Amino acid sequence: MSVPETAVATRRDSFLFIRDAVPADYPAIRDVIAAAYSQYAHLIKRDVFEPYLAELLDVERHARHGRWFIVENHGQVRGAGAFYPDASVQGFGLPPGWAGGRALAVHPDARGQGVARMLITVCEGLARDGGAPVFAFHTASFMTSAIALYDRLGYRRAPEFDFDMAGRYSRSAATPITSIAYLRTSSHTNLTHRTWSI
Repeated sequence: MSVPETAVATRRDSFLFIRDAVPADYPAIRDVIAAAYSQYAHLIKRDVFEPYLAELLDVERHARHGRWFIVENHGQVRGAGAFYPDASVQGFGLPPGWAGGRALAVHPDARGQGVARMLITVCEGLARDGGAPVFAFHTASFMTSAIALYDRLGYRRAPEFDFDMAGRYSRSAATPITSIAYLRTSSHTNLTHRTWSI
C-alpha cells in the first residue's frame, strides 16, 4: 500500500497532511516525540523514563524495521508514528506475523485535531493489506487518557503480552510499571474510527 499525501480539513484554518517520512524529517520527528512524551517525565523514575524515551527517539532503528509516517500542518510536523509489518521485531513478545505500531506522538499543540486518527488509519490499512491477522501495540499504565481512548474505541486488552517497563529500562530495582498490550484482529478493522499511542 503506497500512501499518497492525504489532506484533511480539521478546522477552517487547519489542514493536516499525512505522508511517508524521509530521513530529512527525522529531526522533526524527534522533536515531536520529545514534546509529546515530556509530560510523563515526572510520573516515573528518571532511570526508567530516560532509556524509554531514548528508545522512542531512535528513529533510525524504527525505520530499519518499519516505516515512519508524519502528519503536517502548514509545513510543520504535528505527529509521527512508526508502522511495523512484523511487530515481533520490537522485542516486546508479540507474535511473528502480527503488525504493530510504535512511538506514536502528537505534538501537544496539535492534540484533538485528528492527528493520531490519521496515523492509525494508515497503519491499520497497511496491516490489513499486508495480510497481518492482528494489529497490536503497547501503551503505558500511566498514559491514562490513551487507555480510556483505546477502551472506548473497542481495542481488546491482551494482558498475556503486557510487560514490566521498569524491569526492561531500569538498572535498579524500580517499582514495576506495566506496559499494556492492546490489539485488534483484522476481521474487526474499521479504518474510519481508530487511534493509538506509544
